[in-house]
Amino acid sequence: MSALLLSSFGFKYGVPEDANYVIDVRFLPNPFYVAELKDLSGLDEPVRSYIEAFDETEEFFAACAAFLDLVVRRYSKGTTVPGRPRLHIAIGCTGGRHRSVAVVERLAERYRDAPGGVEVVHRDMWRR
Repeated sequence: MSALLLSSFGFKYGVPEDANYVIDVRFLPNPFYVAELKDLSGLDEPVRSYIEAFDETEEFFAACAAFLDLVVRRYSKGTTVPGRPRLHIAIGCTGGRHRSVAVVERLAERYRDAPGGVEVVHRDMWRR
């Protein structure tokens, strides 16, 4: 089991109950409404490029990274909550297919060398 779990999910399917932190990215532009992106996922480069092309996305990543850098650093120093062996950051959008997946993938790149490793789970990406 890795020390850091990053998961994407769709709010319409419910919030992961075991998450330490839940971050809502429904404010980001939604690729679902772009015909050529609708059937793709946040794993696909055209979707990631679309999401990352907006100023609010970069502004979000800067603010989110400042917060998560602190949290990940504190958890990696063994200050976890008793009974919680790892830190679970859940990122949600409407359906869990586009925005949340792309954000989790970018965060996973940032924390790939985190002490204890990182695990990525895309809970709802395959739902329609």
